[in-house]
Amino acid sequence: MRRPQDHFPQRLPRQLAHAGVLTLWLCLSLSATGCLSPLAKHATAFSQAAGIVVDSSQDAYRAANKLRQDEQVAAAVYDYDKNPTWSPYLNVQPLLTPEQLDARVKVLDGLKAYAASLVELTGKPQKDEDKALDDAAAGVGANLGDLNQNIATKFSTAIPNIPVLSAAQSNAISTTILALADYLRAKKVKGSLPKITQAMNPNVQALCELLDSDIKILRRQADVDYQSLIIDLDHSIRHEGTAVSPFEHREEVGRLIELAAQQKANDDLLAKLQTALSTLALTHQALAAAAQGNNPESLQQKIADLQAVGQDLSTFYKSLPTK
Repeated sequence: MRRPQDHFPQRLPRQLAHAGVLTLWLCLSLSATGCLSPLAKHATAFSQAAGIVVDSSQDAYRAANKLRQDEQVAAAVYDYDKNPTWSPYLNVQPLLTPEQLDARVKVLDGLKAYAASLVELTGKPQKDEDKALDDAAAGVGANLGDLNQNIATKFSTAIPNIPVLSAAQSNAISTTILALADYLRAKKVKGSLPKITQAMNPNVQALCELLDSDIKILRRQADVDYQSLIIDLDHSIRHEGTAVSPFEHREEVGRLIELAAQQKANDDLLAKLQTALSTLALTHQALAAAAQGNNPESLQQKIADLQAVGQDLSTFYKSLPTK
């Protein structure tokens, strides 16, 4: 049996290498640091939870794209005979092109690399491990720098007439992405956790808000697509299905139920993705406040919430049908 991820595009090899180095570094760092200060423990817990959320979010984006493809294939069945100009090259539109999907992945990779870097700010120097992290972060930062070109196009969707960013928003996000890219490309984490988290918090909030607004658009479009498909199938069954056998009739009615369930699964997936990213933003804000000595008790609960929503998103993604 194939795994769910077998159905989705593979990440770029360089991205996989960077993500693997970051994960390896975090494991080595945890085993080497021993007793940690409360702030260091919070930074480590935040980094781990953020990693779960980012990995699950990337899977969720790929799953939403796959569900859109499945919906388009089903819609083609009912559109083919009615539309003499129908073409698989023109009439089947993905939710996100490979380039647009890659843009979301790069932003999420940037957030993950940034979260991993915070552990280095609070731990004892580990020369080899720190260099591995610095090199990996620099690579992720370079990817973000590349993404900054034509950000409005890359953070659009493949569906016509659905803009995601205005010109003003594009400029603001471009500045935010460059700030994160410059931080990661520096190759050497400098400064204190209070200073870095306070300076970077507006950028983290802006990127999470960008992804949240993006997902709202994807949810609305998915709802429209599924409703249109279900209406077309229902009309076909009621008015054009007199020539089919009773068995075929039952199969088509059953397909209506399957589509409704798929519509709900898609919306639930994107809703959980929104929750996870919103919780990531809130938790980082709490971390920045705790680093300044403000309400550290609240941070512990928010980190626990972040771990929970990340795991919930991961579990739901893995529960999706594999075909």
